Amino acid sequence: MTVRAVLVDLDGTLADTEAANAAAYAEALAEVGVGVGIGELARRAHGRHWSQFLPDILAGAGNPSAPDAVAERKKRIYEARLAHIRINHPLVSLIAFVRPLCRTGLVTTAAAGTVTSLLACHGLGGHFDVVVTGDDVEQRKPHPEAYLRAADLLGVAPQECLAFEDSDVGVAAAKAAGAHVIRVTAPAA
Repeated sequence: MTVRAVLVDLDGTLADTEAANAAAYAEALAEVGVGVGIGELARRAHGRHWSQFLPDILAGAGNPSAPDAVAERKKRIYEARLAHIRINHPLVSLIAFVRPLCRTGLVTTAAAGTVTSLLACHGLGGHFDVVVTGDDVEQRKPHPEAYLRAADLLGVAPQECLAFEDSDVGVAAAKAAGAHVIRVTAPAA
């Protein structure tokens, strides 16, 4: 196996955003009268875009609030907490080590604005040759589109990519693209 590119997921892999995301969703939902525990939100949101779980939560609570409005409020709450998100420093060190040897990419379904803000806040913007976000693709993970796009932008075959992922949907997306996958099971340190 020849690795010509290292691709890294953001949420739960490069950064421990899961708890911050769940807490921000809980606060945004509480503002519209829907009480959902942080643990439940973390489970339902893990590796998924808001459009894949917020409509069900609101409908299940009999709440007519627009999911996109709740997601926008969550985004503002979350962005106010970016500096408190833990980064996976061993993975950052690995990326810095391989950068002279191969191409690097960040592959996430998070919104571009949030990704850019998080990378800038933690000084990680220069670690990646390409960044593929949810704004760059039509299909979200577990569809392989984001990984295929990253490989294409990097000028490598998907089979020449080594992907780091934490979620079932992310692992499925990377494998479906043809990439080799290392599952990250420990939270960011």
